[in-house]
Amino acid sequence: MSTMGINVMERIREIGITQAIGASPGAVQRIFIFEGMVIGVLRWIITNLLALPPGIIVGNIPGKVLTDAPLDPGFSLTGVMLWMAIVLVYPAIASFYTAWKASRLTVNEVLAYE
Repeated sequence: MSTMGINVMERIREIGITQAIGASPGAVQRIFIFEGMVIGVLRWIITNLLALPPGIIVGNIPGKVLTDAPLDPGFSLTGVMLWMAIVLVYPAIASFYTAWKASRLTVNEVLAYE
């Protein structure tokens, strides 16, 4: 939510210009919610790619210590998909307040903002 708040502050003039050329408050909201969801999905992809090597290493340590054989690495597809659902829902919820707040600013307020 803080990332989206900073995003709104940095793009406040862009919001004003978008509204000045005719964008509705709903369009402004959709832009921020969609952007939050895209950021969430990109984080999900990067996290899954970065989690595999440490998962294999950490999984092999107890296997070698206890049974002298490495454990079979694997990801639960259910867990990965559940995390994907969370990653899609949470940024949408977190972005909603910021998007709602941004869409309620008047063109005069936004263009006068420094």
